[in-house]
Amino acid sequence: MGRKSKYSAKEKLLILREVSQYGITDTSTRYKIDRKTIGRWRLLYKYQGLSGLQSGHHNQSYSREFKYSLVEQYHQSNDSVELFAIKHGLRSRTQLKEWIIQYNESNLGASMPRKRDSKMTGRKTSFEERLTIIEELIKHDINYNWAVEKYHVSYHQVYGWYHKYLKSGNNPESLRDRRGKTKPEKEWTEVDRLKAENRLLKAQLQNQEMEIAFAKKLVEIRNREVNKDSSSRPFKN
Repeated sequence: MGRKSKYSAKEKLLILREVSQYGITDTSTRYKIDRKTIGRWRLLYKYQGLSGLQSGHHNQSYSREFKYSLVEQYHQSNDSVELFAIKHGLRSRTQLKEWIIQYNESNLGASMPRKRDSKMTGRKTSFEERLTIIEELIKHDINYNWAVEKYHVSYHQVYGWYHKYLKSGNNPESLRDRRGKTKPEKEWTEVDRLKAENRLLKAQLQNQEMEIAFAKKLVEIRNREVNKDSSSRPFKN
């Protein structure tokens, strides 16, 4: 199990907001956090949202095919190891570097989940289920682990559905299973499509409202801290 972070996801977000306001040097000095750590948090938040700043993404299982595909994509990429890893849902470069070494030694196998994680394997889902999962995922700050626990699907399924949705330009029809089937899922009407788009848009707006409220609260806390610091300083003539 990975070491628990000293800071919660929302505390990390507060620190990142201070970085944008006061600069990375002042913020890293204030909190005694290495600049590289703050840089990694920036990337995690940019590409994975608040979920990327949360602890608990450890002990995920990865198939041999997934690892091979990711390593081969990396070899064709111009990104650094860390940037590529975070862009593709990993927490840091360490995991990907291990896979690259194993790949080069022809020793790349599947990651086996622990017993307690065995229920989190993939399962068949309907289009309506996938739509609901993505709707609730958006409301919960793109917390993949929350969705995995709530809906008993795999991390890779949720991650794949959400990124497919993003790449489509937020088109809910991207959540349809287009693989060959003898009996295709029911075709949509224009009204169905608009209803689905409205559901996902409402989820996004709800999440944004929560983030705005949280940001305002952080400003209040920061202002109280500044006022405390000011009042504690000795008066000079």
